[in-house]
Amino acid sequence: MVINSGEYQRVSYAISIAKIAAALDMEVHMLFTYEGLERLIEGRSDELGNVTDKNFLKKIKDALKKEKISKISTDLLDAKKLGVKIYACVTAMNIMNVKNEELVKEVDQVMGLSQFLVLSRGSISYYV
Repeated sequence: MVINSGEYQRVSYAISIAKIAAALDMEVHMLFTYEGLERLIEGRSDELGNVTDKNFLKKIKDALKKEKISKISTDLLDAKKLGVKIYACVTAMNIMNVKNEELVKEVDQVMGLSQFLVLSRGSISYYV
């Protein structure tokens, strides 16, 4: 799964798909790139600023407050517990000047797109 978008609802849903797939004993690999990479920077996983629609932003805030949905940081921890592999895109890191030590501890490895495509060859792929 390639996570290009940093929009809260898209990243949250992508992690939900990954968690369900892992719970069904599927091997899951997620590459976070560009705006999606921002969700892997320490302290930025749960920021709500990047939501497409302002009305939807209010709904997300309400759902988080009422604990109807989890924070992205919590979802990342849960995904790791289920065996999901999480990667940060090296090209996006270079463009955005993100250093390895700035990434959340849930990141398994930093890699480029070509390495990720080799890793996921023959698998079902999703682009979010």
